[in-house]
Amino acid sequence: MTFIKSRKHPASSSLKAATLFTSLALALPALATQPGDNAEPQVSNAKNLPGVRVEAATSGDYRVDALSSAKFTESLLDTPQTVTVISKDLFQEQGATTLTEALRNSAGVGTFYVGENGSTSTGDAVNMRGFDSSGSIFVDGVRDLGTISRDVFNTEQVEVTKGPDGTEYGRTSPTGAINMVSKQPLLGQGTSASVSYGSAQQKRATADWNQQLGASSALRLNVMGQNSGVPGRDEVKNDRWGIAPSLAFGLGTPTRVYLDYLHVKQSNVPDGGVPTIGLPGYTSPDATRPFLDAAPGVDSRHFYGTAQDHDDVTADMFTAIVEHDFSPAVALHNTLRWGRTQQDYLLTSCRFAALNMNEVSR
Repeated sequence: MTFIKSRKHPASSSLKAATLFTSLALALPALATQPGDNAEPQVSNAKNLPGVRVEAATSGDYRVDALSSAKFTESLLDTPQTVTVISKDLFQEQGATTLTEALRNSAGVGTFYVGENGSTSTGDAVNMRGFDSSGSIFVDGVRDLGTISRDVFNTEQVEVTKGPDGTEYGRTSPTGAINMVSKQPLLGQGTSASVSYGSAQQKRATADWNQQLGASSALRLNVMGQNSGVPGRDEVKNDRWGIAPSLAFGLGTPTRVYLDYLHVKQSNVPDGGVPTIGLPGYTSPDATRPFLDAAPGVDSRHFYGTAQDHDDVTADMFTAIVEHDFSPAVALHNTLRWGRTQQDYLLTSCRFAALNMNEVSR
């Protein structure tokens, strides 16, 4: 069988020679770099650059290497899950006083219905990655269903676990869970306090006192008082006080017992937001009265509610934690919780219809 040969572009002798020289040029450097038996690499004009030493900063480090739950047996670096731990040093330096303010340090976690268009919800209305996570808030690993605004004066750290976490907390939001770790007594002595004052008559004071009672027991007391308004808003206020004593026995021993009590009293005025009339992007709901689009905007400082609006909360929580180490690899943990939350809430939402906008537009 005779194969068809192309005669359109016959290979010339010059092309073959060029190809041969190119192959030799590529092979010669490889042969030149192969050292002989006693050959030494020759380096010309070598310079020794000064070394650079990098050290981590000892101050301002908010890193937390481990979670409070014993179910996480490895460090955060070796845990195959997205976990954000917000330490008390971080949110205290930021001036955060509530859980929702501390959660601003975690991406994908936010609060909604906080006064937009006259609609709001009470308590920590937390959304994580688009899903409502208000029912996935835990305190020391136990679910906390109170629809209140949680203060962080007795919180050691806030742990945000993203993604399904049924192995740790049971039924949770499909996007994760939030765990508040309470402050516990420690061996040794320690006292700290803070006082803050800001615009809108914001006043707040906290105190943290730790006292060692014996070789393996200690007492810790946290107190908080706040009488605060909201900058840029009239009549809205956040007033509360709280006390959190705790006892610990068997510290430094295989068996440890923690007894915690938390009492918080709140007397707030909720914020229903402001109407949207005259604000940028507002469109008249009545096509026959387009002049409402140019209506004068409302004053965002005014309170569009009633004198009866209130948010009164009384929360009590008692927790008993027992831990026993059988060996370095086997331990028993048990948590007992009793809690009660009472809330009296009233919010008047100011809404305008197209029928009663004549006086507003004048």
